[in-house]
Amino acid sequence: MAITFAALCVGGCTLLFISGFIVREAYPVFFEDSNIFAFLISDPWAPFGNPPRFGIVHAWISTFIITFVSLLITVPLGLGIGLFLSEIAPLTVRTVLQPCLDMLAGIPSVVYGFFGYVTLVPLFENLFGMATGESLLVAAIVLSFMALPFIASTSAEAFRAVPDELREAAMAQGVTRWYMVRRVVVTSAMSGMFAAVALGFARAIGETLAVLMLAGNSIATPGSLLDRGQPLTALIATELGEAGLGSSKYHALFAAGLTLMCVIVLINALIWHWKGRFVRRDAHA
Repeated sequence: MAITFAALCVGGCTLLFISGFIVREAYPVFFEDSNIFAFLISDPWAPFGNPPRFGIVHAWISTFIITFVSLLITVPLGLGIGLFLSEIAPLTVRTVLQPCLDMLAGIPSVVYGFFGYVTLVPLFENLFGMATGESLLVAAIVLSFMALPFIASTSAEAFRAVPDELREAAMAQGVTRWYMVRRVVVTSAMSGMFAAVALGFARAIGETLAVLMLAGNSIATPGSLLDRGQPLTALIATELGEAGLGSSKYHALFAAGLTLMCVIVLINALIWHWKGRFVRRDAHA
């Protein structure tokens, strides 16, 4: 008991230390050297300008585009795979497909990035006559497959957790199997589906290496899915090695990390709030 409590305290203190350190290093950007509006909205990323400016508008726009498009692809696909594994697939098919999903989740992101670079990038160059196939859309497509096993596996577990008594009671009323799945299984597993989406979102918005290889790493503000971009994670990974300790650029990169962390916390809080509403609704049903 004491060991597990100590481990909990260490984990909580580590989280507080990391959060406090990021806030301390990001503080000058928001309240001393610049202001929040300029940093987030108006200033470009021009560290060699005169004077240098450190705006991340291009980065958070690229981040939201890639994350939204990847979730738009992978959420319905992942939930469909989860429903197929839990309700339709025979045992032999399920025995083969479930380990495949687990293997997809374990493939390193650099492998996904390299695969997308040698397949999708040349394909987009030929299809759209682009100078380079690196774009936000390519990064989003590859990222959707990286998040797919997390959503599919978690949703499958949520569907399988629905009691068999509910299925049998619905079928006893003479309804079709599809009606039972749609009105009983999916409704009862809604909270687990929200958890699956939250995991997929965390995987998508926090990815670094694959989007760094495929998005184009451009500091220009993107205007379409076929433009090149630079998500927040790629910006930090690219620029941090050249930032002097304590410099304005150093603090700006920590402010970018703080912005990303706040966005993740906010969106996850909304997802879990909606999940709680479904849980309370089911409890009173």
